[in-house]
Amino acid sequence: MSSRTDDEAAADDPRRAILLVVESIPRGRVSTYGLVADRAGLPRRARLVGRVLSQLPAGTTVPWHRVVGAGGRIAFPAGSRANREQRARLAREGVPTLRGRVDMDRNGWHGPAGDLDRLLWLAEPPPVTRRAARRVTRPYDRGPADAKRRSG
Repeated sequence: MSSRTDDEAAADDPRRAILLVVESIPRGRVSTYGLVADRAGLPRRARLVGRVLSQLPAGTTVPWHRVVGAGGRIAFPAGSRANREQRARLAREGVPTLRGRVDMDRNGWHGPAGDLDRLLWLAEPPPVTRRAARRVTRPYDRGPADAKRRSG
């Protein structure tokens, strides 16, 4: 009998894959249903994540409250018991909600790949050095027709 890792077992069982991702969300951070689905290897299956989390038994240790709707929106109806419970649990972890939303820039968790993407693509660009640019005002001032064009 071969030994299987959690990742291999999760690939066969979507429910288990979703729960592994939700359990890996650190305290004080939140993620979205769609991102959990992506990290579980189930792209475009955000509703399945919601269904799996809704079927958790009472008193579960799975941190279901760390999963919110797109844009940081709490998915439960305003004023409902579930909405109040999720907001209270998030507040105990230091995640504030304002008008039913969580600030995803401050409290969002994107998983290991998401953090790398943020480092590569959203990092501060290098400082721009100023240099004199020739102002082009007429098409015939652009140079010879056979000259190489630069994009941008």
